[in-house]
Amino acid sequence: MNPPLTPARQALAGRRYLIPEMEYGYEHPEVVSWTGHFMTEAHKRNVFTNIRATLASRRSLIAAETMARAWYDFTRFVPVFLTKAVAQTDDPERQHHLIQIAYDELGGRDKTRIHSKLFLDAISEIGVRVVPGSTGSSIREILRVLDRTLAGTQSQYGIVGLLLSFEIIAEENIETLFQTLCHDDECEKTLSASLFFKIHRADESEHIRHSVANFLRFCQTDAQRSEFMVSFDEGIDFWQRFWDQCARMINLEADLRACA
Repeated sequence: MNPPLTPARQALAGRRYLIPEMEYGYEHPEVVSWTGHFMTEAHKRNVFTNIRATLASRRSLIAAETMARAWYDFTRFVPVFLTKAVAQTDDPERQHHLIQIAYDELGGRDKTRIHSKLFLDAISEIGVRVVPGSTGSSIREILRVLDRTLAGTQSQYGIVGLLLSFEIIAEENIETLFQTLCHDDECEKTLSASLFFKIHRADESEHIRHSVANFLRFCQTDAQRSEFMVSFDEGIDFWQRFWDQCARMINLEADLRACA
């Protein structure tokens, strides 16, 4: 008879692996150590400082609609960006591992779970729509900068770094999105029950683990890891620009509508 699962092992058992993992699971010491390292490096950049300050004074339906517009552009961009990254890699094994998150974004085996569609379903439940902003400002230029960064990445190890940076603060990204969309207290329960947030709150830890595992698999020498870190830093730069632009858009939209 097997011994009862500890709470930690019960939590691990509940996580969904993208693909069977025989080596770099959640409890692997290098996965634990490097995940902590990369999170620490990302947090040094204070990515969420401006958006959190904005939310403290600008929580409203206007803020929620502005955030919804930005995130919808982003969530539709994600699978395109990821598949471009895979197309720039030259090794089938690396392609196999890197494509998994893109497949997940597109619903895995179920096309009804495409993340951009689930996002629209979630916000419709709280009366938020994706509408053009009166400022004309959008997140798309920030996404184009990231696209150009990827196109200019010549290093195979740099591609792995860029993709890990894309995931490493995913849990904070989702919670910041959640707080921005919650334009009143009634929204929290509804959004929490949505399939979009259920999936992301359950699966972002797997995307992070999977991305760290790719680093351990494919970036093993000092030179490879140096190339990896250049692109990792560029990816964190993207997140800082993304959230700063969201804060700017919320402030501009609120000011313009107040004057209208």
